[in-house]
Amino acid sequence: MIARVWRARTTGTAATSRYQQVFESEVMHDLRGLPGFRGAYLLARHGAEAMELTTVTLFDSLDTIKAFTGADHTRERVTPPARATLLDSDPHVLHFDVLVHTLVR
Repeated sequence: MIARVWRARTTGTAATSRYQQVFESEVMHDLRGLPGFRGAYLLARHGAEAMELTTVTLFDSLDTIKAFTGADHTRERVTPPARATLLDSDPHVLHFDVLVHTLVR
């Protein structure tokens, strides 16, 4: 499994809430229909000057990621409605092999 990690910032809690709505309605809609998609996390924390966002999406393989992103899987994929909520974002995305994946319920 591969974790795709991307970072961005918003101007505060209201913009973060708007990004969350876009993430849940648009991004998750696209991802749920993708074979090989295994889950996602949207993380937020108060930074010194802005709200910091991190998305972690989980995929079976690099091919699955490329089906979502297109050929250049190392670049961010941000829709115009999502972009409108952001202060800035990292155009580069990191990918990690998931060595341990444990959920406790």
